[in-house]
Amino acid sequence: MVWPASESPFSARQNADGRLVEKALSELPVRFREILVLRELEGLSYKEAADVLEVPIGTLTSRLARGREALQAMLSDRPGERS
Repeated sequence: MVWPASESPFSARQNADGRLVEKALSELPVRFREILVLRELEGLSYKEAADVLEVPIGTLTSRLARGREALQAMLSDRPGERS
């Protein structure tokens, strides 16, 4: 899933919800957190992130999708979520 920049949970780092995003990220398993940080926060390409993590691109895209889903689920379970 690719979020438009305005809907990405990572855009929340720019406002008061940033702490919630950072907390949720810290609770993710490392295999998901590291790819989300490299792609969404650091802006690495799929190839660059795969090279850094020393994994095939297919593994990277799978982890990215599962990580995004997990993060979205965690954030939607938080009190005070805005819809």
